Formats: sequence, structure tokens, C-alpha cells
Amino acid sequence: MHPDAIELIVDEPVSGHFYWILQKHAELDGKPIAIESAQGPMPSYSAAMMAGIEALQRRADSRGEGAACPVVTVYVDPFSAASPTSPSSS
Repeated sequence: MHPDAIELIVDEPVSGHFYWILQKHAELDGKPIAIESAQGPMPSYSAAMMAGIEALQRRADSRGEGAACPVVTVYVDPFSAASPTSPSSS
């Protein structure tokens, strides 16, 4: 993973309470480090994802006009990744 890469994670620690987290991985041990997160729960996964994307965009905008914008290269849907069967096959 590129050292400047930032991951957007959406977590649901309590049923119905979704939080977004922006994190990087430490260069030495590769452990994730939270760099920004939701201040409170969001009512849905999509609401948390959109708020996290907005936070990521604010970070990109704050880098200035001369800096390159981050490019999303990977998206993993945690709902399909966690289930051995897709929702449409049930």
C-alpha cells in the first residue's frame, strides 16, 4: 500500500449506528492509525459512507491546487465480503 494512501472504513459497532473512519497504515508495523472519524453515529451505512467521502474530499481540497487529488483504486463492500453468498442469490 502506498504510504500516503488513506482508507475510508464504515463500521457498525452497535446495530443501527454507523461511523466512518479515515485511516492510514504505519510505515514500520503496518498497523492502522485513525486520522479522522465521525463525531457521532449515522443512521445508515450509505449516510456514513457519504460523510466519509466528504471528509476525504475536504482533505484533498485542503492540499491545495498544486497537489494531486487522491484516486480511489479499491472499494470493498463489507456486506458482500463478509457473506459467502451474495444477497441476490438467496
